[in-house]
Formats: sequence, C-alpha cells, structure tokens
Amino acid sequence: MEDFELVNPTRMIFGRGVVERVGGETVWYGKRALLVSGRGSAKASGLYDTVLQSLQKEDIAVIELSGVLPNPRLATCLEGVRLCKSEGLEVVLGVGGGSVLDSAKAIAAGACYEGNLWDFFEKKAEIEKALPVVAVVTMAATGSEYNRITVMKNEQRHVKVGLWNENLFPRVSLVDPELTYTVPPLYTAYGAVDIISHVLERYINGQPVPLIQLRFKEALIRSVIEAVEKALVEPRDYEARSTLLWAGSLACSSLFDVGLGSSDIPAHIIDTEMGGFSDHAHGAGLAVVMPAVMRYHADRCQDTLVRFAAQVMGLERNKYDSDADFVLAGIVAFRSWFQKIGCPTTLQTLGIDSERFPEIAEAVARNEEGPDYDETLAILELCR
Repeated sequence: MEDFELVNPTRMIFGRGVVERVGGETVWYGKRALLVSGRGSAKASGLYDTVLQSLQKEDIAVIELSGVLPNPRLATCLEGVRLCKSEGLEVVLGVGGGSVLDSAKAIAAGACYEGNLWDFFEKKAEIEKALPVVAVVTMAATGSEYNRITVMKNEQRHVKVGLWNENLFPRVSLVDPELTYTVPPLYTAYGAVDIISHVLERYINGQPVPLIQLRFKEALIRSVIEAVEKALVEPRDYEARSTLLWAGSLACSSLFDVGLGSSDIPAHIIDTEMGGFSDHAHGAGLAVVMPAVMRYHADRCQDTLVRFAAQVMGLERNKYDSDADFVLAGIVAFRSWFQKIGCPTTLQTLGIDSERFPEIAEAVARNEEGPDYDETLAILELCR
C-alpha cells in the first residue's frame, strides 16, 4: 500500500427529515444565500417550499437561481457568480442532484475571483477561496455532496471539463434518502452506473491494488447492484435508497484512491469529453464506455478482472477454458446487467456518430489525466 493522506472536511447529516435543518445549518455561514436548483422537480415534490420555510425561520435572505440542466452549463454559473457579487451573497445553497451541486460549487469559487470563472477550468488560475457551500442532495450518483470536484460544460466550445480543488468541499451536506423516492427509474439506474464506475475505475487501476481495497470495492459494487434492483422494483424502499446514497458519497470521496498512488479514470474522462458533443446523462455514457474500457485493458488487468467476474458478477471459473475467456464472460455479464436496468450500451443510442470519434479522441488527448488519442479511439470503436 502506498503512503497517503486523507481528509474530508464536509460534515454530512444523513437521515429522514434532515432537510428541515437546512436553515439552521446555513445560517452559520451567512444571512444572504444564493439558492441554486434544477428545472422544477424540487418544487413539484414540495422540497423547495420546505427549504424556503427553513431558511425563512432563520431570517436568511434568498436570491434564487433555478433551471440548472444536466451537464451544468457555464452560462448559468456565470449568472450565479454575477448574482453573488451584485447582491453581496455570503453562502451558496445547492438543492438537487450532481449538476446542481457542481454548479453551486463553481459559483462559490467564481464569486471570490475577479476574472472569468472558466479560467479555473482552463487552469489559467487556481481556486484560492470560495463562498461556503451547503448541499441538499436529491439523487444518488456523483457524490458531489461529499467531494472536492465540479464538472462544467462550455457549450460554445463543445467541451466539458472536471475540476478538483480543496476549496470545493461543501461545508455541510444534508442527505435524506426519502428525497430520492421520486427519482425516475432510468435516472436511478444512471446514478447507480456512475457510482459503480467511480469505484470500478479505481479497481482496474493498472497497478497493484491493496487487497483491502479490492474487497472494499467489490462489496460496494455488489451492494449497489442489489440496491438499485430493489429500488427499481420498489422506489420507496428506504434501505435500498440509503445504500445508494451512502455508496454514492463514498465512491467519489477519495476513499477509493487510498493506497493506490495514482488512479486512472479513462471512462470518466472519455465520457466527460463526449458530453461536449451530446447531452446524454453521464451515467448513460458510462454504461456505454465502461465495458469497453474493461475489454481494452483486459490483458493488463486480467488478474483483477478474474476477481471481478467471480466476486462481483458471481460467475464460476471452472466453467471456462481460460482466464481470458472468464474475464470476457464477466464483462459481457456486466454489460448485460446494464441493459437489464435500462441503460444504453452503444454510442449510437447516445446520438454520437462514429464521425465524431476523432474529435472526441483529440479532446481526451488534450486532457493530461486522460488516455492518449490511439487508446481513446480504440475504446470508442469498442462502443459501437
């Protein structure tokens, strides 16, 4: 196991009804808040009113920024930055899924910077401070409520970029599994795929992974598979929804990087760049790309993928002639499970034509943390 340091400063409050505490938690950071939300599901469910009432009890003045889309847009965040500066806002409250929380984080950073928010994503500037962020999460997926990551789409440039910075950790996150009861089945499935991919990419890491990490990841992936199947049958299964939310928070919290030294995340980087050319949900893209990444790296990661086929997919090694055959069977079973829960498995179903492959590969190659052009192109070809 490699040496490591692990810090997560986010205070998580998890359980039924915790959203009613949002006013009392937010007031610690300021009396003037920007409330960031999505396209209306929070209002339709009554969550929005609950949040506003809690804020009003603490005499917190609220400026609203709604309409955040999946694959959060730079233009919306720039408007949020403008509001924070012009209205003298002190805290940013995100109420929604990963795109809302990512937007809240980016806005919080941009509000403390004199230049253009996009400078951070182009690495022209480093985030040195940000407004406090309070998160109310409504979907199990990205883990944005418990990490230092934000992802942003620049529509004009057809690029989608991820950003890591210690100042992006939310100060407090309120996590109520009951808020996820109304997440549509398909997006419940997409969220599960995102959670699994966060863990799986650090599982097939291309370097020796400590046994405790392998077992930890296998258990989490199996737990997510079981929980999402239950949630799709019974959306109000509290234990299943709890498992998905907590797994989502853990999966992208840096916990699964511990002891690895560095982690390759080609599927996430490829889908991030694909998001510049298509408006598909992130989990949908990962369902297409992840099995292809596993196939591409099957020889390099054979021992680990043998474990995956047995420990995660439940296949029996003695039924196959070779480890290579066993690994392929595990990947096929994994891809079939994606289909079972309603996810796409080809790029064509995402609306991405093969003519786009070179552009996507070039975009990925420009990312210093991504695979090179040839590797990306080969993986995309496996996604047909």
